[in-house]
Amino acid sequence: MTHRQHWTAAAQLLACALALTGNALAQDRYAGAWKIASSEPAPWPHEASWEVPKEIKQLVGATVVFKADRIVGPAPLACNGPHYEIVQYGADMLFQGSLEEKGDKKTTPEKAATALGFAKRPIPSITTGCASEIEFHVIDDDHMLFGLNNRVYRMTRAGPSTKTAAPTKGKP
Repeated sequence: MTHRQHWTAAAQLLACALALTGNALAQDRYAGAWKIASSEPAPWPHEASWEVPKEIKQLVGATVVFKADRIVGPAPLACNGPHYEIVQYGADMLFQGSLEEKGDKKTTPEKAATALGFAKRPIPSITTGCASEIEFHVIDDDHMLFGLNNRVYRMTRAGPSTKTAAPTKGKP
């Protein structure tokens, strides 16, 4: 092996290690149980008949658990062998680009994203590599959204956040 081939191999190993670390961080940061707290019509024009009432009833109130080797929850969120990754999106890329492509022409994707609760840009979003291709868009460490069949579902962390709390003044 030449000196150049050694460096190329080392660079490839480093890239793989960083990719695996990023995937582990995505899974670790958002691991655990999340409750689907509510659902609302998606903020883009669509026919009410495109929504699936049975699916809404099935999902709202359900718990989704993000584990290293699977996502436990109702269909179509359940998945074996997810490949978690955190990607950073602008408002125009939320819900697989629907705010931009289908969004209300009287507003902008930025305004629509802010109305949904996204205060910061870029917006961290979790991709899973699962067949459903559902992405989870992070509002903060304890709240995220996903879109399905012209609905936006709000999720809240069901257990303690992985975020470390700052010590309270005067208390140990």
